[in-house]
Amino acid sequence: MNELSWSVQRRIMGRGKNAEKTMLHLWSRLRPHARPYLAPLILSGGLTLLLATFDLAAPWPLKIAVDHVIGRAPVGGPFAPLNRLSPLGLTAAAALMGLGLVAVAGGLRFLRAWLVGSATESLGADLRAAAFARLQRRSLRFHDRHQSGELVARLTTDISRIQDIVASTVQHVASDVLTLAGVFTVMVWLDVQLALAALDIVPGLVLLVFSTTPRIKTLQREARDRQAGLAAWAVERLRHIRAVRAFGREQEEDRTFRQAGQAVVTTSLQTLRVQALFSIAADLILAGGGALILFVGVQAVLAARMSIGELLVILTYLGSLYRPIRSLARLGSDLAKGAASWERLRELLEEEDDDVESPRVLAVGRSRSASPGPAPIEIDDVAFAYRPLVPVLRRISLGIEPGETLAIVGPSGAGKSTLLWLLLRFYDPDGGRITLGGTDLRRLDLAWLRRQFALVPQDPWILDGTIADNIRFGRPGAVDEAVVAAGRAAMVEEFAASLPAGYDTPVGEDGIRLSGGQRRRIALARALLRDAPVLLLDEPTSGLDAGAGAQVIDALRRTARGRTVIIVSHDLRCTEIASRLVVLRDGRIVEDGGPVRRATLVAGVTTPTLSLPSRGDERR
Repeated sequence: MNELSWSVQRRIMGRGKNAEKTMLHLWSRLRPHARPYLAPLILSGGLTLLLATFDLAAPWPLKIAVDHVIGRAPVGGPFAPLNRLSPLGLTAAAALMGLGLVAVAGGLRFLRAWLVGSATESLGADLRAAAFARLQRRSLRFHDRHQSGELVARLTTDISRIQDIVASTVQHVASDVLTLAGVFTVMVWLDVQLALAALDIVPGLVLLVFSTTPRIKTLQREARDRQAGLAAWAVERLRHIRAVRAFGREQEEDRTFRQAGQAVVTTSLQTLRVQALFSIAADLILAGGGALILFVGVQAVLAARMSIGELLVILTYLGSLYRPIRSLARLGSDLAKGAASWERLRELLEEEDDDVESPRVLAVGRSRSASPGPAPIEIDDVAFAYRPLVPVLRRISLGIEPGETLAIVGPSGAGKSTLLWLLLRFYDPDGGRITLGGTDLRRLDLAWLRRQFALVPQDPWILDGTIADNIRFGRPGAVDEAVVAAGRAAMVEEFAASLPAGYDTPVGEDGIRLSGGQRRRIALARALLRDAPVLLLDEPTSGLDAGAGAQVIDALRRTARGRTVIIVSHDLRCTEIASRLVVLRDGRIVEDGGPVRRATLVAGVTTPTLSLPSRGDERR
């Protein structure tokens, strides 16, 4: 699947942009993804042409019955052989013709709906896949700015809206245009004055479309944003339902949800009001046109310019004429809704990151990869801030040798975890550089770079699957023996063996059925299965009691051999396995060397959140 790399104008639709331009604009951007489904779409276009022909023929059996059965006028043209039939036979023939036209047209409509439906559903699936692929590659700065529930809404609701617009365009717009052209041509053939009278409504409809479409688009965008925000809020509360229950927040959260939901209702009702006024105005314009056609038609019959049957054909055509006009007039409203969804999706798909994931940076990264195997890491005069004027790292320099076990300790907010994110290139430094094997990380292939690291995060993310599924996430396709070996090294075996299904035991959403220590050991096993040269550990014992923390430390001691290990922690127990300790405070390195003396730490490095080793540990 090719990533979407379209360049779209900032506003898809607005004043001075008619529905046709908007539709063509949207189609031009969807064309790369619609190309595999052009065959069914083209075939559906052919069926639309046939259907327009059947729609044009539909009123003529009525003319035969009125003019040639009731009026006794002879049948002319290609239907002249019908003159041999009796009045009853001619009536039956007209009825059968009408029934046949309806039956065949119904079959063609079903086939067209099937073709268009299969194509647009597949197109929607492709768009979702492309959008999801793009989401996974957007920078963490992008994800920091957006709630996950909001992004999910763009993947689902907004793409469904675009999909509906495409289906409606293929099925109805082409049909409406062909029907209009055919009906107007036949009306000109029957009576030019009636045909010209039918056109009198066009200026009013055009003015109506351009006066209401921008407002509908604005309201639709606001409604979509509110709905996405509400979904994100609900996802967050449901994910943390235990906290809601523990603090007795059910009523307050109910009230907040209702208030947010009411805001969505208010915006949606505003949209419906504008749409309803639009429909009423369009109906009045169309009704006025119908009254004018009826008046002119009756005068034509009285003047013997046409027969009663021909007038009935034209009056029947009014529905065929005004229905597509009304549909095309509403197309602006529908496209305004689609444009609101498209703009939200465009922000996800098309805005280029100025960060590590941009195509420009990746193109440079692919031009060079470091040699495989262990390599030294150099952090050279690095500065970084998540927000302007709020520095997290202040010009730090640090060298890490291959095979070294380095512990980085310090108070919260010192920048410890940020160092890990910079190594993984989740972010790039604002100043200075980081090298691996002497090569700037920004010049390395990003996928290759991240394969050099295995991460155990502070809050181990556990998927809704089995223990084995979660470990295998570190190396998809790994055989069961490798999964079990990694689990054994990380001491997962100790609790997995006691479970009835062993490694095939479901862990629940976000690992809800596991303890904190079990979650961390699974995360460690996942990192070990990846078998990367560098192991990154972010607060591996955070939130664990002494026993669980000791088990994790024992697992780390067993697995640290043969690889570079960087441990970030408040807990100085983790330094027991480190050959070197670095202390960070306020974004600066204040201690770098071997085992740090307790007196040094007490002198100003520690905070109440920094756990100190016992005197026995210090003596070691």
